[in-house]
Amino acid sequence: MYTINAQWQFAVAPPETIFPIMNKTEISSLKKQINQIAPEAAELRRAIHRNPELSEKEFETAGLIYNTLRSWGLAPKYHLDKTAVSLRVDNGKGPSIVLRADTDALPVQEENDLPFASVKPGIMHACGHDMHIAILLGAAKILTGIKDKWKGTVHFLFQPSEEKEPGGAVRLIKAGVFPTKADAVFGLHVSSEHKCGHIGIKEGSDYAGVLNFDVTVMGRGGHGATPEKAVDPITCAASMITQLQTLISREKPSSEPAVLTVGYLRAGTGRNIIPDTAEFKGTARTYSNALQNQLMKRIKESTAAIAAAFGASVKVSFDKSYPPGYNNPELAKRFKKAAESFFGQSRVIERKAPTMYAEDFAYYQQLIPGLYIYLGSIPSGKKTMEELHSSRFLPDEKAMETGIAAHVLFILMQNAEIIMQK
Repeated sequence: MYTINAQWQFAVAPPETIFPIMNKTEISSLKKQINQIAPEAAELRRAIHRNPELSEKEFETAGLIYNTLRSWGLAPKYHLDKTAVSLRVDNGKGPSIVLRADTDALPVQEENDLPFASVKPGIMHACGHDMHIAILLGAAKILTGIKDKWKGTVHFLFQPSEEKEPGGAVRLIKAGVFPTKADAVFGLHVSSEHKCGHIGIKEGSDYAGVLNFDVTVMGRGGHGATPEKAVDPITCAASMITQLQTLISREKPSSEPAVLTVGYLRAGTGRNIIPDTAEFKGTARTYSNALQNQLMKRIKESTAAIAAAFGASVKVSFDKSYPPGYNNPELAKRFKKAAESFFGQSRVIERKAPTMYAEDFAYYQQLIPGLYIYLGSIPSGKKTMEELHSSRFLPDEKAMETGIAAHVLFILMQNAEIIMQK
């Protein structure tokens, strides 16, 4: 049974430091509403967790979202073959803000012993998207119930296929679902780096751009006993993989973070058979398009030179996936200040270093000012938790209260200050 926190631990702060449009009594009322909706949000999360769906197949998930919103008297819309749901709430003249949650699960077999564990073999919400959905649903219910406290338009966007490149964000943009003339977009991700009840904010560059590469080395097969009569693609590929690491250690500017990982290598059919080909696949992650382009150029040059030295040939292909993320500095500063007043300074973490994870939320940030924050999910009493994408990943459900509050806070913040200059 889900239990509500005995007391919502907001810092005491003068109303004018939080929202000029809300007095202390109204703020207290908002806290109570968030507490009251938490059990309903938890039940929604558990229903979603129990029935996870992979990218581009989120039909039941979208149906649950759609029907829940309809049951609250709202008018959602389906998109992308009924795998995506949007809700637009107009409330007079004011800023236009997008709130987004991703909805897909992962091909992971769950190992958690839970009454609401996944009932679908090999599929699990191992990245916390089930909580993202429930949080945004909770925020929708709160915001539509306090329309006297804000003005403008809020777009609630439940996006499929974040885990499958090129990402559901691209499809929603191409379909015209994402409002490209909105003033700002906001989202969050559960985090295994921060305690439950805390949030992390990184101003500027955060979340990496992804460059995927596939390499096929063509040699000449032969017998393992007479390698001099063959051109060994395995030793050639091994040399390439080792050499590519120097692009990070010796050619990347020391001031720019970047990683290069080869996660797939396949060649051969027997211990004494030199094959004709070998292939490997990898990913490079950077925070600038310039460095990404430099790495692409040097991967091509390095693999071609090594292939020539071995007497082999090589074919290289690239796929630029999610772009680098960028949190608008003005939005980040304003939200941090509001969050510190609302939650207390100790619960708001200013992150200094960006993460190497990637997110298709970055596509939205290329079009309008955006902010993507970290929702602390380490269970109370613990210092660490299982990482994202683990079969035992289990974020603290109570973090949803903080997540719902963060979405509501972002909307009310737009009404409390002059909208930033675009």
